[in-house]
Amino acid sequence: MNTDSYFSTRAFCYTSALTQNMTDTSRLLREYDYSMFLQQPRLPAYLDGDIHLLELNSDRWHSTNWFFSILHELQHAHDTNPHAVGGGFIFSKTLVLEAWYQHRLFGLYMSDTVSLSQESRDADPFVMTRTILGGIKYIFPIFCTVDAAGAARIKKKMNSSNPEESAVPNDEFDDGCIECLWAAERVRGKGLGQRLVAELNCYAVENPIVPTFWRKMGYTVNPDNGETRRVIVNHV
Repeated sequence: MNTDSYFSTRAFCYTSALTQNMTDTSRLLREYDYSMFLQQPRLPAYLDGDIHLLELNSDRWHSTNWFFSILHELQHAHDTNPHAVGGGFIFSKTLVLEAWYQHRLFGLYMSDTVSLSQESRDADPFVMTRTILGGIKYIFPIFCTVDAAGAARIKKKMNSSNPEESAVPNDEFDDGCIECLWAAERVRGKGLGQRLVAELNCYAVENPIVPTFWRKMGYTVNPDNGETRRVIVNHV
């Protein structure tokens, strides 16, 4: 499959590897009173900066570069191993562009440190390609799209002087839904996906590929009954 045909349609068919990992349920809900923790991912010692949530269309000078970096990552994953989990990415560039344009595309970045400045390389496997310019340099090759309600809540939390107060809305359905989570194969199993999901802290997830991951994060088909599904997010 060539580059043009890979990104030409609005949505892709699942590869066989993805199909084997799909659940019969297209939507999972978070367990009542489930506590998420902002755990530190398992990264090399020189990656010692603080990890932050990033809305990938939040910088008028560099957001376009971040978007094309994501497309480059998706194309590279497909060209390298199209049958791997995540290699046959189920969204087209149109859907990724739509989420980016509507400010519903989120990722993770690391603040600069002396170690990072000294050890970082252009081909660092833990850093997304072509993001070496600007104040935010070290963006991880992972992203997540959320629905409009989730994006509004998350951005309110990011802009609040007291994030804990704005973390949970009055109506749980305004808590938002994760539509897609993707990470480059080279950074999987490091805890970056868990960190991003905990940072977003959404009420539900659509089309949960690799359901074992989502179960570990507290999402299930039939959550136990309770008065609230509010979640406490703690640092460890």
